[in-house]
Amino acid sequence: MENQPKSISAHALTWGAITAVVLIVYSLLLFITNLYMNKALGYVNYAIMIAGMAWGALQYRKLYSNGFLSYGKAFSASFMIGLVASVISIIYFFIYIKFINTNMITEMLEQTRQQMEANANGMSPEQMDKALEMTTKFMQPAWMMVFGLLMYVIASAIFGAIIAIFVKKEDPSINPIA
Repeated sequence: MENQPKSISAHALTWGAITAVVLIVYSLLLFITNLYMNKALGYVNYAIMIAGMAWGALQYRKLYSNGFLSYGKAFSASFMIGLVASVISIIYFFIYIKFINTNMITEMLEQTRQQMEANANGMSPEQMDKALEMTTKFMQPAWMMVFGLLMYVIASAIFGAIIAIFVKKEDPSINPIA
């Protein structure tokens, strides 16, 4: 029995949701182990995102595209998976910092202050206070959501373009070599 064609968007919703669940579980593990402030472990989010996008695009090629996928469709599939995962993850993060861990922003600001003091580079205390004041304005849940979503969308586009190079598989019957 052959699989029925499925739209890229419907497939992306499924794989984006799966990727988002993995991202959420990973972030919960970081919160539970109190490692969420570790920047190096934060980069694992991107690895999870790349894996979900690539695996989802490969599954689309295998199940719904007869084993062939153009670069454009491979990019669309992987980018849309990243986009769906981003939106779901950002909504979860907003809920988390707004209602569950309301001290997280304070902890992040304190870490920023400590980093600024350690790397003062000739900044006066007044300059540091001014910089922290500006940082505080943008470390609000709504702003963090906007910037987070923007960063994930840009990352999804970049990752999607790269993933598509490896996932694409042109159908030789469409463009036969003369």
